[in-house]
Parts: sequence; structure tokens; C-alpha cells
Amino acid sequence: MQIRYRITLVYTIIVTVILLLLCTSVYFASSENRSQQFRTRVVRKGINTGDLLFKYGMPHQTVREINETAPSALLEKSIVIYDSAYRQVFAYADPNTEILHVGRIIFDLALTQKHYFLQAGDKDAAAIAYRHNGATYVIVSAAYDGETAEWLPTLRFVLAVAFFVSISIVIVTGYIFSLRLVRSISDLTNKVNHISSQELRHRLPVGNQKDELQQLAFTINNLLDRLQSSFDTQRRFIDNASHELSTPLASIGSQIDVALQRHRDESTYRNVLSSINDDINRLNLLIKSLLEMAKLSGSVKGLDLFPVRIDELIMRLPSDLKKVDSRNEVRMIFGELPEDEDELLTYGNEELIFSALRNIAHNACKYSGNFTATVTLNVENDKIVITIADQGPGIAPEEQQRIFQPFYRSADINNKISGFGLGLPLAYQIVKLYNGEIKLQSKLGEGSIFTIILPVNN
Repeated sequence: MQIRYRITLVYTIIVTVILLLLCTSVYFASSENRSQQFRTRVVRKGINTGDLLFKYGMPHQTVREINETAPSALLEKSIVIYDSAYRQVFAYADPNTEILHVGRIIFDLALTQKHYFLQAGDKDAAAIAYRHNGATYVIVSAAYDGETAEWLPTLRFVLAVAFFVSISIVIVTGYIFSLRLVRSISDLTNKVNHISSQELRHRLPVGNQKDELQQLAFTINNLLDRLQSSFDTQRRFIDNASHELSTPLASIGSQIDVALQRHRDESTYRNVLSSINDDINRLNLLIKSLLEMAKLSGSVKGLDLFPVRIDELIMRLPSDLKKVDSRNEVRMIFGELPEDEDELLTYGNEELIFSALRNIAHNACKYSGNFTATVTLNVENDKIVITIADQGPGIAPEEQQRIFQPFYRSADINNKISGFGLGLPLAYQIVKLYNGEIKLQSKLGEGSIFTIILPVNN
């Protein structure tokens, strides 16, 4: 079922139930009110008759004539009076009307309850306890409520007509309202359908309405912003990866072609093979970095996770970086560390976390003039804080947000220092994967400080 029909149906059902309850309440409340008013008139008629007989001492025949000739809204009325011994002392009935006699049980109930109301066929009756000069009587007054009998069907008809007219109006207005509501959603849907991967720069109009549709437009626009950023990053990644992969392959191919053009001596072949080996090693390193990037897909599923001692990982950095370049030096500074060794633990994959620290420390060594990185370890507010500082040229403010993008390298150092531009993006993804963060402080000519913050293993 389409939303417009569902909204109309639900809206109609709710209003129908409300109107039905309202009409039913009005009908029964009106009926009960009319019944109470009529019973009051029946009681008053019986008491007036008792007053004429006992209080004013009128003869029975005179009282009958008064009841017959006096104008009254009571139809087919009858009045019977019993003394305390259940003997009939007076009776009157309108022409063509039978006198309503009651049994002993009703007689006793009237004496104990003062007023007892009963239904006798289509008549309303009241048994009334009447006292005069120490004597007790029971007056049974009955009449037919013709006005209510005529008025209730009219009320039912009016309520039924009002009910169905109201429901018709509700259906029409509900459908129009649902059309307007769904039209706004349909407009959003059509505009979203026209946005493709080639036209991600288009955005939905937000408008000035402070409603859920505006929030939906904001949410879709934010999603499109993230998608566009993701597509742009993917395009840059593919372009750079293809370039980085093709460069060593082209170099290998050209060297082999040159070597095969004519016969050469052994030393020349050795030089060619050595150069090819360097290109292959560079290609292996690039492929390894790309595989690590692919492994870090934003989920820890499939990774071995254990408590990791951060201080032990830092102790591994000097020897590991010496293997890369014998000139590399790592100065380690341990601040105020907690007595409880568990506060030096974080939860994650040991090799990945070490890879992140090594990449940042390796960059610090490469860009420092003295090939030295300074690593400091502290624990603050249930956070493990590692700072890695270099004495390099620094990073320009406009480039600081881009250094964590894959393959991005500053133009000033692109040809001076070897690399692929994958070390910092890898480190950023690894730290982010374990709910950590990386902060950068850098000034041109003063070096850079990377701060890695990891949660303490709880």
C-alpha cells in the first residue's frame, strides 16, 4: 500500500473512532438526561397527588378530575396509593390506560429506599414512600415518555448524518494532506535519483521549513558530502597507485630492453640486475603497503586482538629503524608512568600498532637533518599519550590536513626524499581503528610533533 493511502486510512480510522465514541457518548448522555428529567416529573406528579389527598384533604373524585383535566406532559399516566398495610387507598388512570399495580417486593423496596424506579413495558414508573401525620403510604406513579420516544430517533438520525458527513470530509482532507506530504518526499526522491556518481556535486535544496523534511535533506546532503569525499579519495588513490605501480614496472622493462639490445659484459649485467632488484624491492614495499591499507577497512573483524604493552613497542623502535638505515636514531623519554603496569596496556593488534608507531618514527628520522626522532610516553586521564618529534623542515598549515591522504607528498620534498606517501595514512587508519586519535603540531623551519592518543585497556 502506498504511503498516501496508508496515511489517509490511518487518519480516517483514528478520526472515525473518535467521532464514534463522541456520538455514542452524546446519544447515551442525552437519553439518560431526558430519562432523569422524566422520572423527576413522574415523582413530582405522584407527590402532588398525595398532597391533594392527605395534606389538603380533597375527595378522591375531585383528585381524579384534577389529574384528568390538568394540563400535563405525562401521557398514559396512572397513580396508585397504598397504605402501610399494602392496602390500596386510591387509584387513577388516564382513559384507555391500565392502572399499574406493584407487588409486595416493590412495595417494601419503596419503603426502605424512599424512591424506587422501575420499567413497566414502555412506561417509566416510580414507587415513592410518602409520609403524612405519622402515617406512611406508597405512591406508584407511572407514565409514558412520548416526547423522548419521538426525540431519540431524531437525535440518532442527526448524529448518523453528522457522523458520515464528517467521515467524508475527513477522508477528502486526509487524502489532500497526504498528497501534499508525499509530494514533498517524492520531490526529494526524484532529486536524489538524478544524483549519480558523475554528478555528486549536486545537493538537495534545504528550504526554510524547520521540519523533518529539512532534517532529511540535511542528512542526505551530509551523506552526499561523505560519498563525494570518498569517491575523490578513491580516484586519487587509484591514480596514484597506478602511477606508483607502473613506474618501477616501466623502469624494469626499459632496463631489460636495453640489456637485450646487444651482448654486454658481466659487470653491466650485474648493474642491470642490481637496479632491477631495487625496483622489485620498491615494488614489493609498495604492494605490502597497499595490502595493509586494504586490510584496514574500518573494522577489527578478522584481526587478532590482545592487550598490548605500549612501552615494549616503543623499546623496539631503535633497533627496527636501525635496520632500515644505520643513521637512524630514536631518543626515548618516559614521563611519569603509573605503578600499575596494566595502565600501559591498550587493546588491539600488536603488529598493526607497532607499524603505526614505526611509520611515524621513520618519517621523523627521514625528515630530521640529524636522522633523529624523539619519542615520549605518558599516561594521562586513562589515555596513553605518545609524542614523536622531529627536527625537520616542518609542514605548511595548508598541507597539514592532507598529509593523511594516501600518496600525498609535499611538493618541496617529493623529489628529495624517497617514499610513497602511505606511511602516515596507514598510521592514521590504524590508530583510528582502535578508537585513538592523532594530532599534529608543526611550524615551518621548527619541525613537527605527532601526538598519538590511545585508550587504556579497561
